[in-house]
Amino acid sequence: ICSYVFILCVFSESRGQVTVTQTPELISTSSGQTVTINCKTGSPVLDAGTSIPRMAWYQQKHEEAPKLLIYYANTRNSGTPSRFTGSGSSTDFTLTISGVQAGDAGDYYCQCEHGGAKADTLTRVPGVRGTPILTVLPPSTVEVSSKNTATLMCLANKGYPFDWKLSWKVDGNSKYSETSRGLLQKDGLYSWSSSLSLTADEWKKAGSVVCEAHQGCQAPVTQMLRGGDCSE
Repeated sequence: ICSYVFILCVFSESRGQVTVTQTPELISTSSGQTVTINCKTGSPVLDAGTSIPRMAWYQQKHEEAPKLLIYYANTRNSGTPSRFTGSGSSTDFTLTISGVQAGDAGDYYCQCEHGGAKADTLTRVPGVRGTPILTVLPPSTVEVSSKNTATLMCLANKGYPFDWKLSWKVDGNSKYSETSRGLLQKDGLYSWSSSLSLTADEWKKAGSVVCEAHQGCQAPVTQMLRGGDCSE
């Protein structure tokens, strides 16, 4: 039985006059639930002139630059979804993610400033698993008739994390084919593709061709195409 969790790695850091710690160490959750990340500073982090908390929250996704989510403890940055909420004052601050989505996976930082010194810490959220949607494209009639080959394409979209793999089976027999590297989409999810090359004769005789997506111990996702069907 697979159990999926958000693993929150806690770090403490001290630079100059300020110390920051994020908690908790481990949260068990699933898509749609609420995640709360706490950030505690060793001393109040208030702007000397305005008494506004100098606390910010950042999100960093795989192979992307950090993105500012919240500043001044509770003000959303432009483009930050409403499910992200910041709260707190003085030395205790919280980032709440309501209705967690697969695309929310990534690293989360709280960053504060005190007396000119800055400090930040990291909370890692490896992610809610997201099963991709599969589409299998048949070979074209022109390719099969003129080139005596049949190239099929399997497209996988909206999956998470980035290491899903695609494989093929023809009438239940495995066929080797490489999977493209996961491509990060704007929604934080990934897409992949894989092609399978058969002879025209193999394609015409095939009863079924199946593309299968698998990752870790999750149940595989499959999409079947009947042999012999062609696109125009």
